Amino acid sequence: MTPAAGGRAWVVLGIALSAAFAVLAHAALVEGIPPAVGAAISLVPLALLAVWALRRARHREAFALAALAAIVALWLGWSRLERHFPDVLFLEHAGSNLVLCILFGRTLAGAREPLVTTFARLVHGTLPPEVERYTRGATLAWTIFFATLCALSCALYVSGLRTEWSLLANFVTPAAVVAMFAAEYAVRHRALPHWDHVGIMGGVRAFSRFFGQAAR
Repeated sequence: MTPAAGGRAWVVLGIALSAAFAVLAHAALVEGIPPAVGAAISLVPLALLAVWALRRARHREAFALAALAAIVALWLGWSRLERHFPDVLFLEHAGSNLVLCILFGRTLAGAREPLVTTFARLVHGTLPPEVERYTRGATLAWTIFFATLCALSCALYVSGLRTEWSLLANFVTPAAVVAMFAAEYAVRHRALPHWDHVGIMGGVRAFSRFFGQAAR
């Protein structure tokens, strides 16, 4: 299998697993499947984050001890997690969008380099002024996008609209992210017709490279 084919296979697998997670999470919130299943599902994003952090941790022994303590805490508080797993799913959705909003938005302050500009520089190196202006606007657009998702998530959940919130978190959000990438790509082609454009996967790889370097 070529590297390109292997990359596509991982993308397909990731999409399939994400879709399965979304369906199961929605069923746990709306269809009333056993609370133990819902509690387990709510831990999936946290487990993936822990694996990502472990791979990049400098002091793995300390991280392993912290993970062990978390496992013990889960075992002792499992019944409580079964009762409150919807709150965990809500905090994961609203919290992740808030973190991304802050991550993009803080780079617009002062003399900092906008985050999308950093992504473009990782791919292209030196950027002409018109590209820097465009990437600053793109950073602002992503900031507003994530802020909107966070606000909608909070409004629906606090209002007790469990079904509507689940649809937003599990189905609307991933579709909106894909649509945002596609819209940004189309706008970029119109705004910078002569620029050497990178496709959506190129942008995702730049995002991964940035966080990999930041973690190191």
